[in-house]
Amino acid sequence: MFILKKIFILLLSLLFTSSLMAQILNTDKTVSMDSSKKIQSLVSISIATDQQKKSLVDLFYTGDFSFIKKNNITTFYSKIDKVTNGGISIQDVGTFQLKNNRILTNKLHLETFVQTQWDGAIGMEYRNLAGFNIIHYFKNTQTEDFLWGAGIFLENERWNWSAVNDPALIGGTPINLTHPKINITAKYSIINPVNNFEFIVRVFNQSGSYQNSFSNRTSVFNQIQLPISKRLSTSLNIDFIYDTAPIVPIDHFHYNYYQTLSYSF
Repeated sequence: MFILKKIFILLLSLLFTSSLMAQILNTDKTVSMDSSKKIQSLVSISIATDQQKKSLVDLFYTGDFSFIKKNNITTFYSKIDKVTNGGISIQDVGTFQLKNNRILTNKLHLETFVQTQWDGAIGMEYRNLAGFNIIHYFKNTQTEDFLWGAGIFLENERWNWSAVNDPALIGGTPINLTHPKINITAKYSIINPVNNFEFIVRVFNQSGSYQNSFSNRTSVFNQIQLPISKRLSTSLNIDFIYDTAPIVPIDHFHYNYYQTLSYSF
């Protein structure tokens, strides 16, 4: 019985534990503008601990709240993932985003957003951005979304050198940079409102210049939500980012996978 209990605790910890690093940029909930449900929310909270050493702690939270009017939807998205081992931080990731989507015509929407995020494991102390996209909907129904958009935004970010492989560079002066960028985005999603099944994939590409050279950063977010009951569901999430010209010399590619249990209300 003791062995079965340990296996159960281990599986539960794996279910809630995220791995590696990621940067979430402009993700959103799958919801159509004509939804009959005026307020939608999805919250996931979990804590995983190392049962042997009792020193590894993973605190994970996501929150997704949407407020819908006839021609307008406002979404607040938040994510925090903190992992410590013996009091030493080995992962510290967070995102807060406020986004508004307003109908201009049947096919065109105006999407405005502000966002702040950080990722301590790769040395990103913060990244703040604000901008807008003109979104063209090829399809926008209660069960399916397909869109493409383009826009501009202003980005301010601060990086330290803690994740740089060269020991001689660690401890250098942090870099603070503010610059405008252009972006393109695309999204496809399917939702079953009866049983809360969701599939969503969104691609966000941004381009700009840094130290007189062209830089390109692409992020992809994918989520599959599988229903367990009317309000309880589990979701499998993977997001990754590829940066052709990181602000500090770190790896160009990072990804993150996590699975959660969620309660909707």
